[in-house]
Amino acid sequence: MLEFNHLLKNYQEGKTLPQDFYTNSNIFSEEMKRIYFKQWLMVDHISRIPNPGDYFVFDAEKESIIVIRGRDNEVRAFYNVCTHRGSRICLDEEGSKKLLVCPYHAWSFSAEGELKAARFMPEDFKKEEWGLRECHLKIYEGLIFINLSLGEPMNFNEFIKPLKEMMEFHQTSKSKIAIRKKYPTHANFKLVLENFQECYHCPTAHPELCAVQDKDWVVAMGAGIGTAPQKETDEYLNKIKPWVEECKKNGTPSEVYLETDEGLKKGLNRYVDRTPIGNGNLSQTKDGKPASSLMGQFKDFDGGLTQVSFNPFGCCYFTNDFGVVFIFKPISLFESEVELIWLVNEKAEENKDFKPEEVSYIWDVTTAHDTTIIENNQEGLLSQSFKPGVLSENESAVTYFYNWYFTNMQLP
Repeated sequence: MLEFNHLLKNYQEGKTLPQDFYTNSNIFSEEMKRIYFKQWLMVDHISRIPNPGDYFVFDAEKESIIVIRGRDNEVRAFYNVCTHRGSRICLDEEGSKKLLVCPYHAWSFSAEGELKAARFMPEDFKKEEWGLRECHLKIYEGLIFINLSLGEPMNFNEFIKPLKEMMEFHQTSKSKIAIRKKYPTHANFKLVLENFQECYHCPTAHPELCAVQDKDWVVAMGAGIGTAPQKETDEYLNKIKPWVEECKKNGTPSEVYLETDEGLKKGLNRYVDRTPIGNGNLSQTKDGKPASSLMGQFKDFDGGLTQVSFNPFGCCYFTNDFGVVFIFKPISLFESEVELIWLVNEKAEENKDFKPEEVSYIWDVTTAHDTTIIENNQEGLLSQSFKPGVLSENESAVTYFYNWYFTNMQLP
């Protein structure tokens, strides 16, 4: 932490971080321990593993986690580490197995994590003591969360509480996966997260997104409230007041939640808002028209867009007819991965009620553009000529992100 403390002294608020924050392997290692491994991480949707024995592997940095549905229909998470000599057990990204068999010495484990077979062990060897090590897991509204803390993690109910009203209205527990895509990104994870904290780049880089969204939303709310000058923010919020009042009249949640000072001190960073897409558009699609049937508790299309952020590593965007799950993963110092999962009503039928390419269009092209932007940013940042630049008034959420980051790095 000495290196971090030294770098922190050189940080000037209102500017980007010094170069070493993105290039120092020791800092990256501390970030994983102090931030990433302590968060409740959204990793997938329950519809990915519908049957007993179905599993998938979630890999991030040095950890690999098996998420599997047991014979009792319960979903559990285990470290993908054989308790014999530490070999990886599941080598495929997903599948279905009656037993999890280590490819090294054939130790086999049940879907409930119990050691079932281990050949030629001493007489006093007790199989019940050598089951797979569990990883903390919670399922909320069909979304699977894990926490990589080896000790007791932060209380999940406290963590999810301010997000419940909006999440339960959109009913992701009654949805299914329409399509998923991964975007490997050759850049430090903080550059990926910073990019998602601001929409200053949107008019230049994301013509498709800006064509469907109201231009005032792009300026004032593209990365959430507080990311634009106060004047523009106030003007936009005043403009959408009639729409917000109509939502309230219809019983649709529309309140903004911005993390409290108390929450920030605990390392939390949650956010919720709901705004109109604008321009007469009913959904975030190429032509602004619905791409699937209604999901959640909506009775009709109101053209709204909901943003729910669990922390900088995971969030959901919801229109009336589909949801987009964003998962941001650090892989190594200069490697990250962005995964998007599109959800639709569990009763919607492909090619009848929705087409995956129509549901995914806007955020697929937007994320592909972001990948290029971020990788260019990483390459330029490695130059010996790089010095921290001044953040614009439309990047104030980046400073907010930095403050959250610094808080987490200094927590015990």
